[in-house]
Amino acid sequence: MKSFSSLTLTLLLLGISGCGGNTETTATPAPTAETPSEATLTALKKADLLDGSEDHVIKKCYVCSLAMDGEEKYSAELHGYQAHLCSDHCREKFEASPETVIAGVEVPD
Repeated sequence: MKSFSSLTLTLLLLGISGCGGNTETTATPAPTAETPSEATLTALKKADLLDGSEDHVIKKCYVCSLAMDGEEKYSAELHGYQAHLCSDHCREKFEASPETVIAGVEVPD
């Protein structure tokens, strides 16, 4: 049993020490829900300003192309913004694929 414990400890230490060389990479990660694209951040900021204030609250429903008023009770959080949506259906659609929804909406000036 003693040799099993020594073997287990040795394998554990090898795993912790990072055996296998340098694992650093210089590639830029693709945008994800955690790291939004610059286009997504720009669109969120522009949509936030539609009501005249920069408060990180988007008060128009993104799923309805920002044409309908959203409600706080149907809100979703994304990249530091609170998006008010107009229904449970719209909130579910937004939460399922926020980057796609945002990319498909042209924010009016």
